[in-house]
Amino acid sequence: MKEKIERPERFAPLFLALPFIIYLLLFTVYPIVESVVFSFSKISPFFAFQGFDGLRNYSIMIADAFFDKVFINTLIFVAAVTSADLGLALLLALAVDVIKRGRSFFTAILVSPMLLPAVVAAVVWQIIYDPFVGPLDFMLHALGLPRIGWLSNPSVELWSLSLVAIWQTVPFAFLLILAGLQSIPPQLKEASEVDGFSTLQRFRELTLPLLKPALIVTVLMSMITAFRTFDVVFVFNSGGFNPYNSVLAYYAYSNAFVRGYQGEAMAMVTVLAVISTVLSLLFIRTVGLRERLGLSKVAEVKKTKEKRRIHPYAFDLNLPHKLVLFTAYLILAVLGIFAFFPIIWTFITSLHASGVVINMLPSRPWLGYKNYVEAIEQGAPYLISSFIIAPVVAVATILLAAPAAYSIARYKLGGTKLLAWSLYLYTIPSIVYLVPLYSLVTKLNLLNTWWALMLIYPVFTLPLSVWILVGFYNDIPKEIDEAAQVDGKTKIQAFFDVILPIVRPALAVAAFFAIIASYSEFMFAVTIGASAYAFNFPPTGTETATVFVAEALTFGSGQVTNYALLGAAGLIVALPIMVISVILQKYIIKGLWFGSVKGRTSLRPNTIAVFEHENFSFIN
Repeated sequence: MKEKIERPERFAPLFLALPFIIYLLLFTVYPIVESVVFSFSKISPFFAFQGFDGLRNYSIMIADAFFDKVFINTLIFVAAVTSADLGLALLLALAVDVIKRGRSFFTAILVSPMLLPAVVAAVVWQIIYDPFVGPLDFMLHALGLPRIGWLSNPSVELWSLSLVAIWQTVPFAFLLILAGLQSIPPQLKEASEVDGFSTLQRFRELTLPLLKPALIVTVLMSMITAFRTFDVVFVFNSGGFNPYNSVLAYYAYSNAFVRGYQGEAMAMVTVLAVISTVLSLLFIRTVGLRERLGLSKVAEVKKTKEKRRIHPYAFDLNLPHKLVLFTAYLILAVLGIFAFFPIIWTFITSLHASGVVINMLPSRPWLGYKNYVEAIEQGAPYLISSFIIAPVVAVATILLAAPAAYSIARYKLGGTKLLAWSLYLYTIPSIVYLVPLYSLVTKLNLLNTWWALMLIYPVFTLPLSVWILVGFYNDIPKEIDEAAQVDGKTKIQAFFDVILPIVRPALAVAAFFAIIASYSEFMFAVTIGASAYAFNFPPTGTETATVFVAEALTFGSGQVTNYALLGAAGLIVALPIMVISVILQKYIIKGLWFGSVKGRTSLRPNTIAVFEHENFSFIN
């Protein structure tokens, strides 16, 4: 009798994670495998398998007149974005770590570009780059310099694209590095000051070595994000193809859904998947899954009486504290303007009363409200779709992720494999899933329906939610659910009755990121959708708010772009996410920081004491 009672308890962790596992098998393993299979196959225009074709698709891809150009574009783009992300994020993190006042203010300003959907970011910069109403060319003209043609000059277009990507990706890189900085024990910093370290010595001998894991994670995440860039290219190219600023993910999409070269497109998708897999494996190795799950302890520094010697360097620098503080605030002010000015300028543009913006500054800004009224009227069907789809996806994400993350964190289900798979899925470009899932939705007759997006979007929301929740569960002492089990509750009952109420803030964070991901998603919405919501039930029309913003710019009537209306539409679409982020700022920051670098840079109290009293008695 006792064995019959204990056997279900033994499988309780698997039962909790089973819906999550089944979903991943159906909607991630199947699409990835089918994408690879398609790359070696003949494919019909409607993505039906028509037999294997060997390496023919790859031969066509290599012979493509534009492939070399696009591939080189991609490498240059990734290198530019990654190097800028690392340099600017490190500069910002060091500056924020130095200042005592205004940390929350500057962090909120610097993070704001990350909260905008990529399509809205593209619209914001489309306004900035405009040769007639944008501030960049206006300033060049005021200085007596020629206009550059940010989106029309072949030698500049790729760099214009890179700047937009940098603007949106630096905030996340900044948070990752700041997490690493703030996990360095203050006792070590104080010990270095007592030992008379110069500013440069402290950075070189203390900060950089302990910050190394965070820097590696930042580089890998920036590269992964850059390789999957799609939305901004789509908007800048008006849905067409431009070899001067196209990158691999967008070119694969263009071949599959615009040019009609399905086989070649799947070969490109596979190449992109292989590159992403290599980066993902490096990323997974760097974040330290075993330490995060408590399967291995963080290595402690052995006590030693040996003094560590600082090697002399030809160049050294020691800055007064006031100068360091002034420099930090100056950096934050300059880069804060870079982060927030495009949003402010979009708002100013939206206040123009005329139908077409012909002057840089509005003459009657109080009439600008009409643009917002018109944008809401035109965008209502799209906004309704997003406002319904995003919360439903968030609920589905929590229902699948919360019990699965608990099984992974508390019972080490799958060791590190299940969590590693989840992280891997987070890093794979969306284009890898697109064709197989588009084909599946077509077979299920779900094209242009809400149900299609509700079914697909957890692919993008589950991995990050599980990662975040695992970190929060690890913060809860095991004694809590063990005590519940002693009181007669099963493992499943202990999870639902005791643990879930405790982690409600964590659930809110995971739900918020799920809402951001689904609300901001564009590739599937523009591909699977064909029209806006028709105000009917069952609902038809699945084009979302991001499609509304993109179509307002890319599929207009051919007349002069109404930038005032476009700016209003972009801000209206971005507003819900920004409002929620302000409300949940405290928990969001914790969710972003949690575990990505924390476990690899933290030191135990006794280790800190060893460092403070022995290893950091340097001999100059």
